[in-house]
Amino acid sequence: MKSQFAKASTLHPDTVHDAVRAYYGRTLSDSNDLHSNAAHCQTVPPPKYVRDVLPLIADEVVSRFYGCGSPIPPALEGCTVLDLGCGTGRDVYVLSKLVGPRGRVIGVDMTPEQLEIAQRYREYHAQKFGYDHSNVEFRAGYIEDLAACGIEDASVDLVVSNCVVNLSPFKDLVFSEVSRVLKPGGELYFSDVYASRRLPEELRNDPILRSECLGGATYEPDFRALMDGAGLGHYVWTVDDPLHIGDLSIETRVGFTAFRSRTVRAIKCPQGVLEATEEDYGQHAVYLGGMSETPRYFDWDRETRFVKGKPCAISGNVAALLQASRYGHYFQISPKRAHRGAFHAARAQEALDVRCGKKAVGLKMLEDAYERAGYPTFFERLGAPELLQTSAHAHTLQVNITYACNLACRHCYLGCGPSRTERMPRETMEACLRAFDAGGFQTFDITGGSPELHPDFEWFLRQAASRAGWGNVIVRTNLTLLTLPECAHLVDVFAELGVHVVASLPFFDDAGTASQRGKHVFEKAIAAIRALNARGYGAASPAEASLVLDLVYNVAGPFLPLPQEMIEASYHKALERDQGVRFNGLFAFNNWACGRFAADLLDYGMFDDYLALLADNFNTMAATKLMCLDMVNVDWDGRLYDCEPNHVLGLPIQLDDGAGSTRDATIDDLLSGPLPPRQVRTNPLCYSCTAGFGSSCGGALV
Repeated sequence: MKSQFAKASTLHPDTVHDAVRAYYGRTLSDSNDLHSNAAHCQTVPPPKYVRDVLPLIADEVVSRFYGCGSPIPPALEGCTVLDLGCGTGRDVYVLSKLVGPRGRVIGVDMTPEQLEIAQRYREYHAQKFGYDHSNVEFRAGYIEDLAACGIEDASVDLVVSNCVVNLSPFKDLVFSEVSRVLKPGGELYFSDVYASRRLPEELRNDPILRSECLGGATYEPDFRALMDGAGLGHYVWTVDDPLHIGDLSIETRVGFTAFRSRTVRAIKCPQGVLEATEEDYGQHAVYLGGMSETPRYFDWDRETRFVKGKPCAISGNVAALLQASRYGHYFQISPKRAHRGAFHAARAQEALDVRCGKKAVGLKMLEDAYERAGYPTFFERLGAPELLQTSAHAHTLQVNITYACNLACRHCYLGCGPSRTERMPRETMEACLRAFDAGGFQTFDITGGSPELHPDFEWFLRQAASRAGWGNVIVRTNLTLLTLPECAHLVDVFAELGVHVVASLPFFDDAGTASQRGKHVFEKAIAAIRALNARGYGAASPAEASLVLDLVYNVAGPFLPLPQEMIEASYHKALERDQGVRFNGLFAFNNWACGRFAADLLDYGMFDDYLALLADNFNTMAATKLMCLDMVNVDWDGRLYDCEPNHVLGLPIQLDDGAGSTRDATIDDLLSGPLPPRQVRTNPLCYSCTAGFGSSCGGALV
């Protein structure tokens, strides 16, 4: 430990140090003698855990104390704390209570008169707090030379200071010393005064302004440079409030200079751990509670409050700082994932809330996004309401029998997955079968989730095939369940009934599929295709293609698919060459900005951009061929929709209720015949169906 401040011991009486020492030691008798509010402002009340201790502090200690904040953070039990410029020791004694008998607090000050008051009350406060002996000590010295005060390297958990650093003419040495004495992961938490500009020399050297904490106020860019130089460049403001001087003479002299009272938090991290900017790696932190001072929440900075049990999006730097600090064990922090770009707190939190299911990408969110960008509604853009009239006799009855799925694909707009429990009751399935007959439908389209997971799936499939006939029943599958022993027989059932299998396969190789569905999914899907090929699916020549296997390609990002025939040709070539499997056709889908796909868009800051892409590529020809014009969709609960994406938005088909209003259509409404012709319910997701080559359950539209 070597002193960095040899100059300090030879200062002459007219130096800044001596002037400040005289001002606080002899000129001021209490806080009422101050000319301005700078050295005694309290723009934000102290936290409750500090307020609870203040009545226990001796009156003289409080009355002779000067400060501009309340720089006392939580989680202090057992800590070693250093207070720079401790004065009469008010904060030292508050800290003494909060660190407990196993903790230790050291106060450093250069003013003998104030230290004398502080020393006088050591035993008083030890008794007041019920300690066997005092856990505080006071040392006379300069905050620029803590080595001379006997403060060892890496010996302190927390350094605090209350409106004192601005008084120092050697701030670079102050922060260098702070960095030296802090333990790895230690915290600097201090309040001070900051100026909106670099003060001219005559103001900096004015003894009253200097002693009132104004002459030494730091310009923020200069402060940043000082902190960078000490290896503490990643800091946050926990308080940032305007400072009102309250003295006419001083206000006149400082003129067009604004001052602010700020409290700073900085954590000492090893070099190379932190990045120069706040970057987004899809991380979040959950406060587990446990800090006795703040059991329900923890304020990291003036904008970030961690509420117990609630996931909060954080940057990579904040994750590293929390993990390095004493706060780390009070948090559950998610691992770093793929880089998303610059961290924007509101955007990242919205994406996290969507991914966690706390917020849904609903109608209002989509409408607001298009309104922000100045786009018309889909109905306005189309400009031809007659194009939205449904056919008198819908061709396809599409039935979603469950949202349960063995996978949780990133591109899934419905948010299906292993945790979903929605399942169509058997009586509703029976009603769907009767409705198929009564409604005059020709194609029965069974979808999910993974429809194979429904316990009544095989029964329902056989019943549907008996009504629709060979080749007129579609089953939409992700293929992987067909490799399990309990589902492997379904391949034979499909072939027996002439089921048209529509199988989702995100890409034609393992890496591309794994990025959407996880590891080992591709090999299972290929095994299922081989099993289907062995039963006659995917025949090479059209004459043999009585058992149809079509694949589905979903875009995996914020873009539109290439022409469907180009994608199909690539799949044919790669799958036959590399895997020896065949299929008939391929459907290329645009994707809808909801569910997990929307969460990804939000994660990467591309939600609005993707919506704009869809609207900018609106294709009127595609609008004339929308599948919803010739289809009725049944959700698991029996309600009827124009299309599956409308499930997410809660937009069921509306029918006249006979009393001058409307009601939700249900499967019972089909039991007496086709629905009356109607206008489909449009919404922002319709732009997905009409962008580029268009998109439907049967692939491209043009």
